[in-house]
Amino acid sequence: MDSKKFSSALKRFIENHHLNFHNIVPLKVDASKRKYYRIQKSGKSKILMDSTLEKESMKKFIKMSDWLISNKLSAPLIFEKNLNAGICMIEDFGENKFKKIMKKSSEKNDVLYKKTIELLKELSKIPIAKFLPNYSYKIFKSELDIFLDWYFFFKGKRDLVFLKEWDFVWKKYYKVIKSSKFRTTVLRDFHIDNLFFLNNRIGIKKIGLIDFQDAVCGHSCYDLVSLLQDVRVIIPFKKQQIFYNYYLSINNIPEKKFQEPYYIFGTQRLLKIIGIFNRLKYRDHKRNYIKYIPRTLKLLENNLNNPLMEDAKSLLKNSFKYEC
Repeated sequence: MDSKKFSSALKRFIENHHLNFHNIVPLKVDASKRKYYRIQKSGKSKILMDSTLEKESMKKFIKMSDWLISNKLSAPLIFEKNLNAGICMIEDFGENKFKKIMKKSSEKNDVLYKKTIELLKELSKIPIAKFLPNYSYKIFKSELDIFLDWYFFFKGKRDLVFLKEWDFVWKKYYKVIKSSKFRTTVLRDFHIDNLFFLNNRIGIKKIGLIDFQDAVCGHSCYDLVSLLQDVRVIIPFKKQQIFYNYYLSINNIPEKKFQEPYYIFGTQRLLKIIGIFNRLKYRDHKRNYIKYIPRTLKLLENNLNNPLMEDAKSLLKNSFKYEC
């Protein structure tokens, strides 16, 4: 690959570690500002992460990766790192993403989803990482603000009466979450695009985890919501319910104690995603994510039709046209 296409920090890292520029292949980028490359070193494939524009994010990734590995879960090993430059070389989990496997054989879907839900059960048994921030109301509200700023009021004037009622409703919802005892390490971006099947490992270690730098201490339903209400993958609502019930069953959780936080986070997260996709389109000129908005709206409508979300539905139905 032409070295001119690398950041100056990455060039120095490559030269300092005596890597061959011609053995470096760029990988498809995600919605972040990070860039990834696959490289052959000592006959083995590794991944170069260029996080020069997100240095703090990389530090969190490395810290969280070490914590997951120390707790017998599969996260990428960190081989080399330069924290100041924002560059690291990590383990390559290969091409066996869950999404790719599921596209090839839908028969494996149920098995993979259930194994992933079993991983969440094991994660909930591990004492929460002490270095993680709490999922505070400040974070909760800031994510809702992405929806307001980049979608709801993006091309219009802010309605102060609506905002007062909006804040009241979501503060009430957050109190429900805060009062719940189901607390665990939450990985946040927990969906099949960030999960790998690792053939040479055993048990839940067969599931390779990435993109966990935004992990927090929060409600155990959050990662389940991310997995089942995935806007990039169509999981029929009946199937979602089956997997949801499976989670409750293997964790011995009564539904009435879990259902409301699940739908609150599901709704909040979908609103945030709509705002993020619009921001990617207009600010970052990444239009590819807009195609997922119809699916996001369908999931949102399903959540709002639950009686537990009546207040949010009442607010949005008069002010926000969600068409599915």
